[in-house]
Formats: sequence, C-alpha cells, structure tokens
Amino acid sequence: MRPRVVFFHLLNNFTGSPQILSSVIHTALKEGYDVSLYTSETDGFLSSFERKTNFYKRSEHRIFTLFSFFFSQLLLAIQLLFTIQKEQKIFYVNTILPFGAILVGRLLGKRVITHVHENEINPKLLSNFLFWVVRNFSSEVIVVSDYLQANANLQGIEAQVIYNCVTKDFEEKSKMQGVKSERFDVLMLASLRPYKGVTEFISLAKRLPAVSFTLVLSDESEEVNQFVETEVLTFNIQVFPVQKDVHPFFEKASLILNLTHPDECVETFGMTILEGMYYNLPAIVPEVGGVTELVEEGFNGFCINYTKLDKIAGKIEKMVAEPDFWKLLSSGSALKKIDFVRGNFEEKVANLLNQ
Repeated sequence: MRPRVVFFHLLNNFTGSPQILSSVIHTALKEGYDVSLYTSETDGFLSSFERKTNFYKRSEHRIFTLFSFFFSQLLLAIQLLFTIQKEQKIFYVNTILPFGAILVGRLLGKRVITHVHENEINPKLLSNFLFWVVRNFSSEVIVVSDYLQANANLQGIEAQVIYNCVTKDFEEKSKMQGVKSERFDVLMLASLRPYKGVTEFISLAKRLPAVSFTLVLSDESEEVNQFVETEVLTFNIQVFPVQKDVHPFFEKASLILNLTHPDECVETFGMTILEGMYYNLPAIVPEVGGVTELVEEGFNGFCINYTKLDKIAGKIEKMVAEPDFWKLLSSGSALKKIDFVRGNFEEKVANLLNQ
C-alpha cells in the first residue's frame, strides 16, 4: 500500500504555482497515491480537488496580510499536530510560504518535499526566514529552473530541477487551435504590480499603432477598471481582468511578451511563455532568470530587457514586415516546447514520490 501524500499551498488562484501543483497532484493520483490538500478556499487551479482550508486571507493592507499569513501557519501547525495520521508519510509543500507544514512535518518524522518557485520575496527578513526553514527542515527540495537551483538562498543543499509543464487540459485545448488572426497581435499576461512591465507594454502599443496589443491581467475587474481609468490607452490595445480560460487570447496572438523588471523581480521560470509555445508563439523575455531557459536567441524569440523598448519595438516591426522571419521563430517555438513536455514532468514527479 502506497503512503498518503498531504499537499500544502497557501493561496489558491489562477497563477503559475497552484497550476503546477495541480499537475503534481494529478500525477500522484495516477501513481495510486491517496492525497489530501490544505489550501485557501478561494477559486483557482486547485478548486477541483477536495481541500481543507488553511484560513489564509489577503488584505489591501500589508500588515493585515502578514498577520493573516503567520496566523494561518500557526493554526495549520496546531491542526496538523492533532489530525495527521501515521500513513500520511509525505508532506508536499508548494512554494516556500507554508512553513508551518515544513516544521510540523519534520517534527512528526514525515518526508517533507518542498517545491520552490521563488527566488526571493518581500520583505527581505521574511524571505531569509522562509529559506532558512526550507534549507534546514526539508527532506528534499525541488526547483523549477537551473537559475533557481543556483540561488544563493539554496546554497548548501542539493535541489533537483523539475521544469514546469502545462496542464493536460491546456495541452488538449491547444491542439484544437484555429487559424491565426490576420492582424499581428502581441499578448502579455501579467499583474498590475509595477515591476511586471504593464507601463512598458502600453508604451509599445503607442509606438506601434499598426499592431494589436492584448493585456490579460491576473487582477479582478474592479482593480483593472480603476487602472484603465487612470491610463491613456490607444485604440490598438485591449485590457482584460483575470480569466479562467486564456485559450482565446493565445489562439489569436502572434507573439508573447514578458516585460518583468529583473532589477526588482527575477522570473524563475515563465509559465505564460511555455503556454505560448503550445500555440507556436515566439517570445521576447528579460535577459536574466529562469525564463531565459525557455528562449533561445533568434531560434524561438529574443532576450531583451524592458529598458530597451526601441529594440523590442524593432523586433516586432521586423516580424510584422517579414512573415517568413516570424514563421521561422514560430517553428522554433514549436520545437522548443519538446524540452518541457508533460511526460517528462510526470516521470520526474513519479520517480520523486516513489523513492
């Protein structure tokens, strides 16, 4: 009889880390494991699984969010101490945030696997504490890229790289894609955080009026509407709030961008870039971080910093003016996705759980 696996994730939503955890859980179920899940009661990629709430709530006030975070981990620790059973031998902790599960898991003699997606978080003091917990109390550590494996916060431990993959549902839907729009469309999926490059994306739209720009944000409609009211947007850009189904946006897109500011936030992988590969989209990404492992210069895209908007605009103009140039990059994207196929991910996760 296989041991039971207990999974932990702080905030369930439609971002990359819960999406990856959903693929891990599906792999565990496929391997015959019984699973339990502790996460928030919010809607997201983990909503299809039976879950136990972790009491975490976000607030527009940072101090309240921090209090909610530590309080949720205290309650989680108490809950686990009184409810965890002997056959629940593996604790699988997704991201560095659920530190209560890491500590209690080690205290109870469980095998604690921590799946690290972050390079660093704010505030710095909290980041240092969480990485200290990961280094000292995890049985094994998984990271999402070679870049993250070399992270100074993880020095002294052997971390295994398991590249992210798209969900099975995403892969199946991408096979049904139709014909691309005749108008060249530039897509970016991001959040309203200043370092995510939204300002630069809008600037590119103003520079290139003959090109369509589509911005899909991970924020709710109210926040997006407030943002749009404060911006001067040109006719060639559309802005959308968080979407459960992003396939229509990928389907009509010609190019995908990531304009994150690496001087403030380094992308450890680049999930939207990988999703774009399933629609044969070339990509333009920052010059540093795990996201560079998805883009080979001149093969399936380019690595250009957000500060070099003239250069980015020049590459877009060339793709628009020279369809064969775009087709070459698009073919490269279709080939590059082979490095990140779901089968590789499932095999590595299965081997990890079965050790």
